[in-house]
Amino acid sequence: MRTRTPRSNTLGLRLVGEAESGSASTIYGPVRAGLTTSPATNKEAQLSELLNCLEKRVEILESKYLEVSDIFMNVTSRLAALSLSIINETIIDEEKDSK
Repeated sequence: MRTRTPRSNTLGLRLVGEAESGSASTIYGPVRAGLTTSPATNKEAQLSELLNCLEKRVEILESKYLEVSDIFMNVTSRLAALSLSIINETIIDEEKDSK
């Protein structure tokens, strides 16, 4: 009489090219799961990180520029008002002196 070996009802998932040992094979050789970053992927990640950093710095600089621009416009308008006030006082003083 023949005995059957019981089969498991669960299926295991493997990476494409994965051997029984658990390592995946690539064109660069066997690689453990999770360590499949290629030099190009690593460069893309570095470039993405640099781009994010630059975008944050541009955002900060834009915010500072807007703040400085607002201060400049405020000071300029006050200076213009002060200059106009001084000019008006000078004209009034000259009119009083000429009478």
